[in-house]
Amino acid sequence: MRLFKNRGDIYISKSGANSSKQAKILFTLLIFIVIFTVAFLVFLSQRYDSVAEFFAKGEVTQAEDIIPIEDDNLPKISGKTNFLIMETDDEETEIHYIFLLQADKDNLAYKVTSLPVDMTVKDKNIYDIFSEGGAAALQTQLTEFFGFDIDYQVQFKASAFAEFLNKLGSFVYTANQEIKFSGGEEDDTYSLRITAGEQKLSGKEISSLVRYYAQEEKNYQAENELLLRALTGLLNQDNYQNAEALFRQFIKAGNTNITVRDYENGKNALMIYCTKNDDITGYSAVPEMDGDALSAESLKQIKGYFSK
Repeated sequence: MRLFKNRGDIYISKSGANSSKQAKILFTLLIFIVIFTVAFLVFLSQRYDSVAEFFAKGEVTQAEDIIPIEDDNLPKISGKTNFLIMETDDEETEIHYIFLLQADKDNLAYKVTSLPVDMTVKDKNIYDIFSEGGAAALQTQLTEFFGFDIDYQVQFKASAFAEFLNKLGSFVYTANQEIKFSGGEEDDTYSLRITAGEQKLSGKEISSLVRYYAQEEKNYQAENELLLRALTGLLNQDNYQNAEALFRQFIKAGNTNITVRDYENGKNALMIYCTKNDDITGYSAVPEMDGDALSAESLKQIKGYFSK
């Protein structure tokens, strides 16, 4: 007996007897298909952990939850490392902001002081020092001026720094007031639209807000607080999982004397700062000016914070 006359066409007999027999056969076939499907699904569930594993053979990836690292398993770290970090415009004709950062591994703390962009060092403007010898020259001059070692220097151009910060993600920042500002000159303009209260800042907003506090308001307390919040917010366990790729981006974004070997030697410290980012203490040394130079009291305070 034929069930199909042509491929895709069901044969319907004109005979009532034949029609009854065909109906029974089709019904039996339907029951067989249902039973086979159920049995097949049971087989899959016992042999494979997921549909992705069966159809994609493990090629479908799922985000893994980060397993917190217990304190007992963290490496021991010690010492203090000082960094000089600055942002310029893309043409390097202006310093947007510049600050000192210490990673105090003895006390698990950050120490930050913003340096006024128009300050002088031994009667020489910091931009003039930079224009003559780059960030390395500033590192040397400021080490001699302050009397403590500045271990590393990093100079970012504005567009590259904003792009790098975006790769680190955003963090929650609480602004004390609304800020609406547009400024800068020629090809180096920037603008801000910050609401009062809690909000997430992107890389561009972080860079622009630090610049605003440094250049427009000269509010070094607010600048320091923003920098400390950015450090504890962006150096987190999520980013530590992607640390090597981010370090490559860091090297591309900045002009620095930090090497791959320095990165490898500092991975234990980086792990702890990223893992315990919410527990890190932040210290802020707010600079005070006497004319175009740091006051004697401010110089003394910064030395006390950053000496090793």
